[in-house]
Amino acid sequence: MQQGTNLEKLRTWMRNQNVHALHIPREDMFGGEYVAECDERLAWVSGFTGSAGFAIITQDAVHLFVDGRYTLQAKNQASDFKIHDFNKAAIDAVCDSLSTLHYDPWLMSAQQLQSWRDRVDLIALKANPIDALWTDRPKPIHKAAFDYPVIYAGTTREEKRKLIEAAWFLSNPESVCWLLNIRGGDLPYVPLLHCMALVTKNEITLFCEPSKISNELATLLNVKVVPFEQMANTLKAVDVKMYADKRTTPSALNDISFNWQIDPCELPKAKKNLTEQQGMRNCHMRDAAAVIHFWMWIENQKGITEIDAQDYLETCRQKMDLHQGASFATISGFGAHGAIVHYRAEPNTNIAITQGMYLLDSGGQYLDGTTDITRTFSIGAPTQEQRIHYTLVLKGHIALANASFPMGTTGAQLDALARQHLWNNGLDYAHGTGHGVGSYLNVHEGPQGISKVRNTALEPGMVVSNEPGLYLEGQYGIRIENLQIIKESAHEGFLCFESLTLVPYEPGLIEKSLLTQTESDWIKQYYQAIWTNISPLLDNTEQVWLQHKLGIA
Repeated sequence: MQQGTNLEKLRTWMRNQNVHALHIPREDMFGGEYVAECDERLAWVSGFTGSAGFAIITQDAVHLFVDGRYTLQAKNQASDFKIHDFNKAAIDAVCDSLSTLHYDPWLMSAQQLQSWRDRVDLIALKANPIDALWTDRPKPIHKAAFDYPVIYAGTTREEKRKLIEAAWFLSNPESVCWLLNIRGGDLPYVPLLHCMALVTKNEITLFCEPSKISNELATLLNVKVVPFEQMANTLKAVDVKMYADKRTTPSALNDISFNWQIDPCELPKAKKNLTEQQGMRNCHMRDAAAVIHFWMWIENQKGITEIDAQDYLETCRQKMDLHQGASFATISGFGAHGAIVHYRAEPNTNIAITQGMYLLDSGGQYLDGTTDITRTFSIGAPTQEQRIHYTLVLKGHIALANASFPMGTTGAQLDALARQHLWNNGLDYAHGTGHGVGSYLNVHEGPQGISKVRNTALEPGMVVSNEPGLYLEGQYGIRIENLQIIKESAHEGFLCFESLTLVPYEPGLIEKSLLTQTESDWIKQYYQAIWTNISPLLDNTEQVWLQHKLGIA
């Protein structure tokens, strides 16, 4: 994509159509984090490829709004754009200079529309201009949906169907795929079918590309399949009270009388059943073996690049049972690249991994679960500063992993546990501490999470990440991430975490003098769990290597 040329094409169209300002989100009509290549409209005009952000284009200014994860990336990729932090004050300041703002109603949810209307006069587009101007636009992915067996799902679609008692329009594809026990291939990294659904007392209408649903699958699901082009008219014909979630329902459907409520699938989907919980444990054990294979390999390599490393890790995962691909684009960042929170190695940025800090954030999709792990490695001898910084991050990671908390506690209440040791040293990180994780679905799942703004109560069966970090621009980055499942603790009415990720920390980066006895004991118990669960998956040489890393040789 030639962003400068694309921006001028768009501005020419705006002048011809008398469009003063144009809103360009990163999302597609489904509002998810991941979009197909053909829907990367924000990247087409700006060059920015992060998973969250939006642009406002005028004739004399181009604004790009991103959160703290993407500030450095946005500066590198969208050099022509003025970069803003994603906050209310920054957005309001730009909107104050606008007379009107044109937007695509299919790319803005009903809730987002409500928020924008408080800022500026909005004008809905009849068609998105980028779709016409993007002459070499990639073709949509076309893969058939498939049945997700109950041996992995744990609950039949018939049982899940009983959770929805009223007429519901489900606009989140993750909810529909979870409800119907189906998966698809319409997105990179997330096994989703692009779909929405109308669920009434007597039937389910599945809105999607009909060719992706075979006759056999339609019969198995007992659904009526309707193309998106007929969705609005189908919904308008419903003569009963109908519910929808305004956070994900496109504002293009605002003329339909929905009753706004929270998606009824969201919480049950987040609270994994016993089959899903065990599936997550099982896939994390296999994933740990793959990461250990990789770690042994990289310690014996010289002159490899960031891309070489991430490619080899993927080959390690591909050898594991039930592996279906990566759960997100691997972050393979050596040195200063590790300080770019969501860095992605490309041919034009790819560098050799020499002596220094190497951050690797990766994950796998397996039929029985989803993984996400970050480890920071020291290639060669680390500096004392690096050891101290790593250990401060590790101490916060352990504090959260070892937490016990009463039922009803939210992620916002726990977030400071992971930051306390950094804060005590005048340090912090500009991202949340943890996100929810789906089961062979999205690696980033709500409503649960651990951050300053996550106010959903944590419940047994939910899976969250634990990933504090530290990023020194131009020098190095540190992040340590495990996935954890929430379970009842030994104290009645209290909850705790069980670590799903079973991979050692970098021993060369731990400054043991900074650890308390409680922290050292936690690591010892965690390492015993690693040895018990992972050593049977390794050969003799790998077992000896693991013993050395665990300090039990």
